[in-house]
Formats: sequence, structure tokens, C-alpha cells
Amino acid sequence: MSARGTKIIISALLLAVTLVLTPAMGLTHAESDGRSGTIIDFGYWNTVWVSLDFGEGMNGYQALDKACELKGYPLVYQDDDRTVVFSVDGQSNLQGKRWGMYLLDEGEWALCDDPGAVILSDGDIMTWARASGPDDVIPGTDQSGFTYYSYAEGGYSLRTGEKLRVISLAPSLTETVCAVGGLDYIVGTDLYSNYPSGVSEAKENGTIQDVGGYSDPNYEWIIKLGPDIVFCEGGTGEHVAIADKLRKSGINCVVTYNVTTLEVLYDNIWMVASAMGLSDNANSVIQSFRGTIDAVSGVIGYQASVRTFIALSADPSPWTSGSGTFASDIISKISGSNVFNTQSSSWFMVSKEQIHAKQPQVMIILHSKEITSQEQYEEVLDRMDPIWKETPAFRDGNIYLFSGKAADLLSRPGPRLAIAAELLGKALHPDSFTGRDPLDLIPKYLGSDYAEYLTYYRAIA
Repeated sequence: MSARGTKIIISALLLAVTLVLTPAMGLTHAESDGRSGTIIDFGYWNTVWVSLDFGEGMNGYQALDKACELKGYPLVYQDDDRTVVFSVDGQSNLQGKRWGMYLLDEGEWALCDDPGAVILSDGDIMTWARASGPDDVIPGTDQSGFTYYSYAEGGYSLRTGEKLRVISLAPSLTETVCAVGGLDYIVGTDLYSNYPSGVSEAKENGTIQDVGGYSDPNYEWIIKLGPDIVFCEGGTGEHVAIADKLRKSGINCVVTYNVTTLEVLYDNIWMVASAMGLSDNANSVIQSFRGTIDAVSGVIGYQASVRTFIALSADPSPWTSGSGTFASDIISKISGSNVFNTQSSSWFMVSKEQIHAKQPQVMIILHSKEITSQEQYEEVLDRMDPIWKETPAFRDGNIYLFSGKAADLLSRPGPRLAIAAELLGKALHPDSFTGRDPLDLIPKYLGSDYAEYLTYYRAIA
């Protein structure tokens, strides 16, 4: 692997190197949102935002009544006094998940005991959620404690009334912005954002400008483009720092949560879409993603867990994923077991002796240079350390190279992780897929042609 390729993959994946473990001191304080509204959270990442004017002093129940009226949702109470919500739009209380009202308290949701006693005013954000508690509710703020609903409506800035100007500081965020319908609003990205193809085309014609690398965004270049919103990754210290600096310059920023599980990714998709006033689009993206995971899991069924090793290169001592990573979470959802789940809660460098001790049954190797032939694939295998070759994965021919554009699938915590899930499922449990269709299998090396091997991926509607 080239030095440049190694730098790209490591800078994109190793969030732990710059992960913000505790809130940074001295940052801009979170402010109340300038827009009033009610979030109706049905649970299972099915959420609705309703703009409301609380100027007349609505209480919590009145706000829910008005929101349901505007959305056309039937609202049913359990009691004659209309103080216990039974169902919203036909979705009733479940065991352990009941409808309740939540208010923001220092950036966190808090259950309200008496919604009738709460008088709302302009700028308030509240939610009615079918949840087991505050931690089960869609986040009300981004990772840095700022609400994100007052920036835009339908792709237009609420501050200027003009079409949004958006900057994304990470490839995963660029892909998320595009997935929820925001490609036309992007005016700047990091150097490595190259998907979907519309991003690369816009960079070529000058419509989208580069504003620095993934870990070194350029403040002056960002300011020069005059964005309405800048999207930053909360797992990258440089992004958190520049978000604070930009906010002090009057530019809105959204700092997404560090993606350790798919559930966190779903929350981020909602935040990105809602910040652009496109929250309705978030649900279709999330449901398509979840549909793919469910379909792939259904094909695999109840299979023994496969010991799996993910490496960011074929170096003798590569970086790999620990338990608190999106890669490990995906593996677990397709009946796999990350062999290094117990060694670290993040990405870390592992020795060849440790790899041998774990005896993985399948190896997934990310390779920045695209592999396009069996000869090139075998060359990579031949150059592997002899200790790597003393594993079941090597002996049984279960080493898969995700190269070129396919390597991006597992190095970016964005919507295309659904695609990665299907391809990984076919690597870990090939018989489950060929049992349904003998031709439904993937080669041992994947590149720009990865889409040809998708059967169950549910494209975004």
C-alpha cells in the first residue's frame, strides 16, 4: 500500500486517535434554538418534526394536539381527562415503551411528569416520544450541545431566505448530506469526499471547492465560501475545535456523534437532514438502510458466529477495529464475531502474533489500491507475513480484499454501510446466499464494481 493510501484510510477511519472523550473546556456555550417545534418520535428511528408557534402559551398536551392536527395523525388518550396518551397515528404504547413528553435540560432530554403544567414559548423545542426513557429518544442536540432545527426549511436558509450553502468536513458526512437530498446545497467538502459521482463532477467544474483535508480543515477557506451550515464529525478533535471557532464567527455548525454503532449513524442521518430542513427525507434513508440489514440477516438466519478480522492494510501489524466501532457492530449484525472485540473499544494497531493467536476464520482487508485481477490478488496474498498464513482464514481461502472504491464502504460511517453489510454477509456466510441463488456470491477481491454483487441492498427511495 502506498504511503498516501495508508494516510487516507487511517485518517478516515481512526477516529479514536483524535476522539473527544470529554467535553472540551472553553467552547462556545449551546444556545436555545430560535425556532419552535415539536418532535414526534415513534421509536425505531421513525421521527417527525413539526414547526409550531408557541407564542400563545401552549402547554405540552396542546402542543401535541396541534402537531397531530397539522400532520393528520389520530390522537387517542387512555383517560377521559386526556392526560395519558395511548396512541399517535395508530402507534400505541408498547411494553417498556410508552408515550411521554420530554424537554431539553442542558442538552439532554428529561421526562416531563406533568405536560399540562408546562407553558411553552417561542424558541422551545420539545418532543413527544414512544420510548423507554430519555436515552431512547432521538437526540435533541448535536454532540456539542446545540440544537439543529432552526437553520433551514426545505433546503432554504431561515436566516437569509436563500438556497442553502453547505460545507461538509468528512467523506461520510458528504455522503450523508447527499443521501438525504442535499447534494445541490454543497459548496465545499474535505479533500477526500468523492461520492456520489455528482460530488466529483461538481469539484471538477468548480461548483464544489476543497476546504482542506479530513484532519486539517482550513478556517479561512471555509469562511470565504460563506456557508450557512458546516457539518463536522464529533469523533475528530480538529472538527470540534473548528466548529467552535466558526460559531464564534457567526456560522452555524452541526457536530455529529462519533459513530460506534449503526444506531448512532441513524441519529446522525436524522440530524443532518433536519439541519437542512429535510427531516422527512431522513426516515426513508434510515428505513432503506434497516431494510437491507433485515434482509441480509434474514438470509443468513441462525448461523454459528464466524471469527472475523478486519485490517486496514495487509501490513504485518495493521490497524484493526475493537468493540466500540461501527465495523464491529456490522459484523455482529450478520452473525460474525470480531476477534478483537475484547482487546480495545476503538481502532488500534495489532501485532501479527496477536492475529495468529485469534485464529480468524475470515479476514477482511482494506486495500487503497484497486485490485482488478486474480494475479494482483494473489500477489497481495504472497506478500503476507508468514504468521498471517498460519490461520484458518488463509488456509481455507477466506481472505477478502475490499480495494479502491470498495474500501471506502468500510472506512466511512455513512449510508453506504448498508452495502458493506451485504457484501460482508456474503463473505462470512456464502452458503446461505448461494443456497438461494448459486450465482449470488462475491469474488475474493472487490473494487469499483462492487455494486454488481448486490442483491438485497435496498436503494434509498
